[in-house]
Parts: sequence; C-alpha cells; structure tokens
Amino acid sequence: MAIRFSAARNGSCPVLVRALNPSVPICAANDDFGRKHRSRTARAGDAVAHTANERVLTEALRHLARHGLSAAAHARAHAAAARLAGDEHGCAWWIAICRQLDRPMADAFARRIARRV
Repeated sequence: MAIRFSAARNGSCPVLVRALNPSVPICAANDDFGRKHRSRTARAGDAVAHTANERVLTEALRHLARHGLSAAAHARAHAAAARLAGDEHGCAWWIAICRQLDRPMADAFARRIARRV
C-alpha cells in the first residue's frame, strides 16, 4: 500500500506538520490561544517540571534504544537492584523510566514495593 503526501491547499497547515511539531504553531500568528497570562512563579515551576519530565523521557528513549523491546523489563530490574542496595532515589528514577516505557509494569512493580514496606 502506497502512502502519498501532498502539499497544503489554500495555505492551510498540513495535518502531519501540526502532528509532528505541536510546539511550533506554523499557521498561527498568535500562539497564546486566548489563555490568560499566569504569574512568573507559576511559569517557572512549570519550566522546572517540564525539564524534569523531558530528562526522564530522554533517558527512557536512550534506554529503549539500547535494550529494544525489553527495555521496560531492564528498567524494572535496575529499579529492583537499586531498591535492594537501599538507593530510594535510584529506584524512583528507574521506576519513572519504566513508567515511560510500560506504565502497567511500572505500576505493578511500585505496588509490589509498597506492599513490602
């Protein structure tokens, strides 16, 4: 089956461009979409949370590239090893990576850890 792409008609945004790059509104001159401006501290807090989530996602993708489809199981094993070593921060980090790759597996593992405490 062939997949065909065509240019935008009448100067409108192609659906694929919007889907592939949602952070850059190509067709919009104003990108606030009518939202009211928030305080500077709220925006700073969002930026910190965004960079933390970005870091976890980046590391999860690197882990996926290294281990392929078994990356979530490897991340769960790393979390278990960190837990046995007493490294709670490392365990939470690996659970977060596992959650990015396979949420049900990470949630089941976190529940199992919570029951043992």
